[in-house]
Amino acid sequence: MAKTKSAGSTAWKIIVGTLVAVLIIVLIAEFGLRWFTAKQMKDQFHAAAQEDGIEVSEKPTVSFGPSPLIFGLLGGEVSQLEMHTPSTLQINGNVITGQPESTVEMEGMTLTEDPVARHLVATTVIPEDYLLITFQEAIASESGVDMLRDVVVTEITANGEEGVLDFQLGGGLATISLQPSAVDGQLQLEATDSTLFGVSLPEQATQSISEGLSKGMQDQFTGDLSIEDITINDGTVSIRMAGDNVNFNELSQQMSQTAQAVEEPAPAS
Repeated sequence: MAKTKSAGSTAWKIIVGTLVAVLIIVLIAEFGLRWFTAKQMKDQFHAAAQEDGIEVSEKPTVSFGPSPLIFGLLGGEVSQLEMHTPSTLQINGNVITGQPESTVEMEGMTLTEDPVARHLVATTVIPEDYLLITFQEAIASESGVDMLRDVVVTEITANGEEGVLDFQLGGGLATISLQPSAVDGQLQLEATDSTLFGVSLPEQATQSISEGLSKGMQDQFTGDLSIEDITINDGTVSIRMAGDNVNFNELSQQMSQTAQAVEEPAPAS
């Protein structure tokens, strides 16, 4: 009986020892895989900034959530990913290079040549000077008249205390304050105050201006994603967007076209 117990005890120790060894190997592999994947993503971020001639002091952060990354990869997807990238924006006159600060959270990203995320949430922080130039570029592009670039919307101020964007039109000839909100996945700008030569504008005129500015902002920053929230802080606008079954190649193409339009202003007319 003692020999039987001894043999059983030995076998159990071997099984436990083997399982512990396998677990250690898996943990090492998991740690190494997370470190390597995160490093690759961070290196790509820095490489993209260097291509634009931008030096970045703040480092991006990458995390993969509690689910084992190694098992997800074996199944052909990344279960969870969160990446925060600092702002690399540089503004020179009407030309913008780099990208604003952003945080991207995704679930179920397929590992294929045409990757798709089951769910994606992206939050970007847009400075008011970046917002001004994108509006001015949109006006010049839509009208085909480059001289309108700097004379229609001449200043934008993000007023965090009031939660509004203050637009200066025509160098101060008119002003309009717009309060942004997310309604059914779309951006809505509600005019709270508007003046022309210091005199309040009629409601119909105010509504027409706010609708035009709202469409321009929606087209510039969101692509096919739905807007979940928009927050005004002093000097910046924070927009949170979300989407299901998001195709990264299509989204990247949309955002690249927007960035290219801003970085390469329309030729003068």
